Amino acid sequence: MAADGSIRTTAHSAAVASGGWREGIIVLVIVLAPVGLAVMLTTLGVLAYASWTRALGGIPYVPAWREMQPIGMLAFVISSCIAVAAAWRWSQRRGLHREVFLFRRLTWPATAASLVGFLVALYGAPVATHWLSHVTGGAGPGARINFHSPYMTAIYLLLFVVTAPLSEEILYRGLLVAWLRRVGWNDATIWLVGSLIFGANHIIPLGLVWSVVMTALGAILFALRLRYNSLTPAWLTHVLFNAQPFLILPLINRFAPGLLPGYIS
Repeated sequence: MAADGSIRTTAHSAAVASGGWREGIIVLVIVLAPVGLAVMLTTLGVLAYASWTRALGGIPYVPAWREMQPIGMLAFVISSCIAVAAAWRWSQRRGLHREVFLFRRLTWPATAASLVGFLVALYGAPVATHWLSHVTGGAGPGARINFHSPYMTAIYLLLFVVTAPLSEEILYRGLLVAWLRRVGWNDATIWLVGSLIFGANHIIPLGLVWSVVMTALGAILFALRLRYNSLTPAWLTHVLFNAQPFLILPLINRFAPGLLPGYIS
């Protein structure tokens, strides 16, 4: 019986090793898909608009970045849904579904840790952004969200408060962590590599400076995921961080402006 169990374990390990690099590529593609797909969908949308304008006899017109911003944000929402659907399908076929979609009820210690992580990110991000901008000569994202526009506010809520925290927790802290654990990586290595991947994938939409800041945020989120073996604590921190313009900053600005870590534009 022991010999049979040893043989089965060895065969399973060999199977994982032989297909590991192929499935690893698939996992990485699914995890990184939202940004790439969003760029492709936005480009196709702009080209289709220019072609339509030309077909109607007008001069082909390429919208400015500010005009393309809502299209790009909506494209990211669609791309995130596609990636999560792919993660659902792939994880079901590989027996990883429960680990990938591991949302558990919050405990008091997990809630407290989530709030601490949020406060660290809330006050640390502006300081880090200012310092990195000074050192590198770079800047944060060039585009600004017009919160005076109900349309842009609704898109911001849909993308940054609803879609991004849910999809990114499933893809990075769910799919990526579950797969790396299956192939034998320890939690410390997963924490480091996962944080770097999370930050690097924000270079295109946010630029270098904020990509570094997102690496630090990713370190907080991965630590919460690995410590409490659940996506919920990291998701809560992620939601609160992205919802700053609507939750924390207005309250601080009204009752304690001296504690304000940033400004609403």
